Amino acid sequence: MSKRVWNPPVAPQESDSVTAWRSVGEKEGSLNFRNLLEREFPAGDTLSEEEQNVSRRNFTKLMGASTALAGLGLAACRRPESYIVPYKKAPEWIIPGKPLFYASAHPQVGGALPLVVTTYEGRPTKIETNTDHPDGNGTDAFTQASVLDLYSPARSQKVIKGGKVATKGELKDALAALDLSKTALVFGEDDSPTRNRLAKQFAERGATLISYEPLSPKSHKKGTTQVIDFAGADRILSLDCDFLGNDTVGNGCAFSLRRQGGNESYDQEGDVDPEKMNRLYQVETQFSLTGGMADHRLRVAPSRVAMVAAEIARSFGVSVGNPPDEEEKAALFPGGSADLFDQWIGSCAADLTLAGSGALVVAGSRQTKEVHDLAAAINAKLGAAAVKTVKTDLGQYGSLADLSAKLEGGDVENVILMTPADPVFDADGFAEVFGKAETTIHWGLRNNATAWACDWHVPAAHYLESWGDARSKTGVYTLIQPMILPLYGGVSELELLHVLGGGEFAKGDFSPAMGEVKTTFAELNGKSDTETWGEALRDGFVADTSYESVETPSVDSVDVQLPGAPSVTALELVFSTDASVYDGRYIENAWLQEAPDPITKLTWDNAAQVSPKTAKDLGLYDKIIKLETKTAEEAHIGEGENARAPMITIEVGKRKLTVPVLIAFGHADNSLTLPVGYGQAADDDRAGANKLDPDAAVVGHVGVNTGFNTYVLRSAEAPYFATGVKVSETGETYKVALTQEHHSMYGRALAREISTDDASGKGDYKTQLEKVKKQGIDSHVPPNISLYDPKGGIWSKSDMAKKTHLSDEVHQWGMAIDLNTCTGCNACLIACQAENNIPVVGKDQVAMGREMHWVRMDRYFASQEYEYSGGHKVKDKEGNKITNPDWVTQNPESIPQPVSCVQCEMAPCETVCPVNATVHTEDGINSMAYNRCIGTRYCANNCPYKARRFNFFDYNKRNPVIKGNLYKGPFGEKQVGEAPHLQRNPNVSVRMRGVMEKCTYCVQRLESAKIKQKQQHKQKAARAGLHSAKVEIDPKKDLRVPTDSIQVACQSACPNGGISFGNLLDDDSQVVRAKGNELDSIKILKGDNYKKIEGSKRNYDLLNYVNTRPRTSYLARVKNPNSKMPDAKFLGQATINIH
Repeated sequence: MSKRVWNPPVAPQESDSVTAWRSVGEKEGSLNFRNLLEREFPAGDTLSEEEQNVSRRNFTKLMGASTALAGLGLAACRRPESYIVPYKKAPEWIIPGKPLFYASAHPQVGGALPLVVTTYEGRPTKIETNTDHPDGNGTDAFTQASVLDLYSPARSQKVIKGGKVATKGELKDALAALDLSKTALVFGEDDSPTRNRLAKQFAERGATLISYEPLSPKSHKKGTTQVIDFAGADRILSLDCDFLGNDTVGNGCAFSLRRQGGNESYDQEGDVDPEKMNRLYQVETQFSLTGGMADHRLRVAPSRVAMVAAEIARSFGVSVGNPPDEEEKAALFPGGSADLFDQWIGSCAADLTLAGSGALVVAGSRQTKEVHDLAAAINAKLGAAAVKTVKTDLGQYGSLADLSAKLEGGDVENVILMTPADPVFDADGFAEVFGKAETTIHWGLRNNATAWACDWHVPAAHYLESWGDARSKTGVYTLIQPMILPLYGGVSELELLHVLGGGEFAKGDFSPAMGEVKTTFAELNGKSDTETWGEALRDGFVADTSYESVETPSVDSVDVQLPGAPSVTALELVFSTDASVYDGRYIENAWLQEAPDPITKLTWDNAAQVSPKTAKDLGLYDKIIKLETKTAEEAHIGEGENARAPMITIEVGKRKLTVPVLIAFGHADNSLTLPVGYGQAADDDRAGANKLDPDAAVVGHVGVNTGFNTYVLRSAEAPYFATGVKVSETGETYKVALTQEHHSMYGRALAREISTDDASGKGDYKTQLEKVKKQGIDSHVPPNISLYDPKGGIWSKSDMAKKTHLSDEVHQWGMAIDLNTCTGCNACLIACQAENNIPVVGKDQVAMGREMHWVRMDRYFASQEYEYSGGHKVKDKEGNKITNPDWVTQNPESIPQPVSCVQCEMAPCETVCPVNATVHTEDGINSMAYNRCIGTRYCANNCPYKARRFNFFDYNKRNPVIKGNLYKGPFGEKQVGEAPHLQRNPNVSVRMRGVMEKCTYCVQRLESAKIKQKQQHKQKAARAGLHSAKVEIDPKKDLRVPTDSIQVACQSACPNGGISFGNLLDDDSQVVRAKGNELDSIKILKGDNYKKIEGSKRNYDLLNYVNTRPRTSYLARVKNPNSKMPDAKFLGQATINIH
């Protein structure tokens, strides 16, 4: 008998199935991508640090806030005054090394995020959501990364007058000398009741009130806004509204629960019930996070959003003018006809009508007044119960245009800027008008362009250093309290307003800002006693304080005027917020800069985005495909470092900008998208960014030489869109750092999906559900049966019966990630970085595949290239496969998939480590012993999930600011500075050069919960007067951590509840309901007490055919298409047909 050798099936030369891809190179099968598949490591892994030619300039990107963690330039860390007491009389609630948790909130446009902040002896280190708050459902990447801004050395540290350091006393005198009747106060557009109250008092004394943020909703100026309850929406039409991304108008978690059929328990009766699942229609230009979740997505040029909205409104009897002609309709369905447009509109309108009050229409904040009026008119016709109009206090603020007019007219002579925006940088023409003011004062976290343009600059206190209040998304009154005194003596917004009103700056007593907040609290709550105030601080909010509802104005007719249709010679341009720097305010945050864009996977830069067809029409497609192509068939050092994107010149009227361009799948044709916020300063001679002035630097080491200033193309008259745009190729290229092909896994149907509809002939929903585990290669891989019981692992069946001491019978950890709710927003990625002391590495290292993130956010595009019927390809009379039209293939679906270490029970990394640095713990975690690791990287080479990260440099220990310091190894200067690593989690080891690392399931949190559980029983014994050793306990009951009481960092950060984590031995835990308990290890450990729990039928293991038995599994995505829509049969089929 010969030995049977089995290998995974080899991918065919030409794909004969539905295509799913992550990048242009993968879709086109470029030489680069084929070479990459043959290798386990990205560029240059075999060379030492000294052999690499890495420039010092780009390595200083590591500086910024990350260097602040080494303590450069920081004074001693200080606690808020109310907690400072001599340690010989230490407060009973402070135990060295134990964290304290405080409720607070992160103020944002669209509603503050309620938080619980983790502090260690006065140091804020981690941010979690406040689950007790009515709007406390996860966070976002910006909030998770905001703790890094607290320690940023780029923060402003001194009061400045005319370029020289001044005192707060001088500032107070200057404020007192201002004539308020000639003074304008410019705020941000978040909603703070105390600020509103104080601003109203100043307005009564003649002050002009202005609010400004470059990409904020226009509706705020009306004094009303809409609050959306997605939990009550069965059918949703989104008109360019990324409500799951940066255009928040409601609670995204409520939307996601409906993607689980309204049942978060994952039981078989409730898990994604098609009858309870919502349905989302998305109309947009570029792919957004919301568009990726849509059941039906229509890609249109920016101006055509109004056309779609108007035709749907027409179906409900709203007067909208003349309908579009047949040519305009057909243009939205390339390769199709106007009938497809009519079918899309008719089917969508009919579905909304059928849902009645359970239907909802939302319009994006950047859309025109006409689109918002159309959405309101349709909602009125439907009687939409999920939307209500509420009254806010933001109507008292004017716009920046109002301020410009008053400056021109002489009505305003003094301006105090307290907006987080940078109007001199991001507001068209404001710098010229601003110069006419006699006295200008800027309050902000850093010395940006606006700060240098003002007479005075006041360093702002970070929100984690400030007293304040805010309204959440639904208007709940939420308190903001400081975790620490201002590190740089910063002044909070409310303290500055208090001084402007005649008060004093804080002088060691309680902050005057706290007094102002307490005054507002008493007015809103009706009580101001110490007990009530203390309870509100503990909870972080005051119940029953939501916005007051008002009647929604009726709209019976809307006059919609459309510009001419875009073409390749007259494109349409849309400006968008950036996933990393937002509108530019986070330019100095290295965590955000290095987090890949959820759609383009670009880091450290911005770029123009165009559709594949438009790229071909402009002659750019082949050049972009060659973006990462190597100069030799064999991979070599510098392959990623040499990735360069073609440069184009964009002309909007007389305005010009040169930027790199990338292909964006799913983007509307004859349109391009430009993210804003980059290009604030550069010294590398790039044409598309402001020049860095060393004597008036607007950014630090993180923000310099990043991206291009797209604000120069924006006009005050059209801040969100532009028409008649011309594009020309420059012949130049620009270095980009893309992660889309990094750490690719070999295998198909990695991110799986099914459909509730049978339009494609693949079977009904239940049939598809039963086949989830058999998609892709798993559909035809023979059973992995062996005559021998595998040895070497603690999960060997025979060994477990003999060596039960090797396994924990109390806890066995597992995780399930629901792709039906994951949007790919990066919140988990940043949360993991903050929790586990993960460093940034800089643009050059990212380009070479050396990013250190433990969570890799894969993103797949998928579309059907061929026509199917009954599960088989349709052929013509000659036997050739019939391809689908362009309107199908050019509008792919998008599926994100977060991947980290899946904690394999049969981990291939463990068997190859020569020093046992990676081993299995008794509770099922693939653990790392960092002190043992000698850096062979065998484990990474043997990991099929590409989940391990290697420290090529001493990213955490060495100071990257010192020239050549990283290459000196142990002889390099550490430069710890005056303070310890302030943001670091003290419960997580900081790794050094030559050490491998990966996800640990936040083992520090697990161990902490176990210890706490043991301590509780010791305390019970002590109260009973017994020694703990003499108390009989049942370990499986008494020492087990309470059900679902532990949340790992990624889980708690997820704004959509997409991650379940818990004890697989606890039948009541959510993770068991999600994935079941059918692992052999769980069966053996439970023994006679084992009761089978099947879990969700959507559950599957990634790369199951390699038999690693991962503890982390995935739940397939479910599309819920309308069978009457023209694209219904193409949806949810991205992986069903893959073999």
